[in-house]
Amino acid sequence: MKEVIHQFGVEMHWATAMAKAMDGWVEGNHIIVPSQVHIGTRYVLAVNRDITVMLADVTYNQDVHFKLRNSNNDFVGIYFNLTEGDSTHIAHNDKLPMGKWNYNLAIVDSCVDLDYIVKTGTKTYNICIFVKKMLLKEYLKSSGRFIAALNNIFDPEKNTIFHYNIMSSNSFQLINEFRKAVINPLYFDLFLTAVTYNLLGEYIDELVKKDIVIGKLNSSDFSNIIISQEFLISSIKDSFPGIKILSENACMSETKYKKLYKKITGLTPYEFYINNKLEAARDLLISGKYNIAEIANELNFPTASNLTQLFKQYFKVLPKDYKSQI
Repeated sequence: MKEVIHQFGVEMHWATAMAKAMDGWVEGNHIIVPSQVHIGTRYVLAVNRDITVMLADVTYNQDVHFKLRNSNNDFVGIYFNLTEGDSTHIAHNDKLPMGKWNYNLAIVDSCVDLDYIVKTGTKTYNICIFVKKMLLKEYLKSSGRFIAALNNIFDPEKNTIFHYNIMSSNSFQLINEFRKAVINPLYFDLFLTAVTYNLLGEYIDELVKKDIVIGKLNSSDFSNIIISQEFLISSIKDSFPGIKILSENACMSETKYKKLYKKITGLTPYEFYINNKLEAARDLLISGKYNIAEIANELNFPTASNLTQLFKQYFKVLPKDYKSQI
């Protein structure tokens, strides 16, 4: 397995070092990597002085263990991940499956060490946005939310910016539309800049609707929450088990469990459960093998109409119209 120790950041000096760690080099905005590592496009663009984006659309020809060890702690990484194959993030010694049908959105403070392993044959499609903390702070301030808590949110001694989730349906659609577009190389930077701003705007719109949970994470608590998430994902064909059972299994009080769960995922346990249930319903719908009544029965929704209503709320479109929009 090839080991690649690297950094990210808003300033683009890291691109040359990352290319070298993969036995490659930089040509303009492209990180060129030998075909024995992967084939495809790895492209870095400075959107403005506070935002940089990296697009990785590659297929791996060998196993690679990336070790992210940033020296600058002034930014947040927002990772949209539509990988198909075997891709795993490792944080606090816990493995989180990443990709199109797993966790596909990660928001990670630059002060957090992160490992990720990609196996041979994996087709990766990532849009990674690196944003200065001060810019995020200004965005949140202008929203009128969290004014009293802003300093604590961005104080690494008091808070860890870190959570994994499923990206919004709007973000999913934005990326899919971008992937399908035939983009003239002369206008590629313009299109990538536009999708970056749209994804960042979508993330901030979702962020200001939620409560931000302030606090540091330790390895034990993080592990228990990840195990709990895996349990909920494995239970999507059953009824929601309830906070009492979930918190007991996580060896926490109900109050602590709910607080940490929301911090790591940005959602309540029930929201996480129902969103994954709806993602599973979407997958069955796309397969073309089931009608909505059969999907409701398969995933233990009370009725087909209940599933239809929740599907419309989550994906902003009726199930019967969803497939035609992909």
